[in-house]
Amino acid sequence: MTTLFLIYVLFLLGSGIAMLAIASVRKGQAQARRLWTGVLGAGFLIYGLYLLLFFRGGHYVLFSYVFILPVLVIARFFRDRLLGRKTDRVTAFNGQPPAYGQAPANDQPPGYL
Repeated sequence: MTTLFLIYVLFLLGSGIAMLAIASVRKGQAQARRLWTGVLGAGFLIYGLYLLLFFRGGHYVLFSYVFILPVLVIARFFRDRLLGRKTDRVTAFNGQPPAYGQAPANDQPPGYL
């Protein structure tokens, strides 16, 4: 086995494990995205294990997605988690505070007609 082949197999295995780990996190992800990430991660992992354990030579398919897709999935995962935290903070806010020196809107000032 050549060094390039082993590097490719390691990328397959690492990408599969990383994508399965991301798919296992429930909070902050859509169900469909978790499903696709899990399916692709399992596919990468199974293909990497096949190449590592059973492949003895011949032709194999080199997917360029092995190098690109995990980076995109990881970046989107952390971006969505960051946006989720920001929206949690925004929704916890119950309205605009009164201006300096003014009573809240539901209280009427004395002498108001």
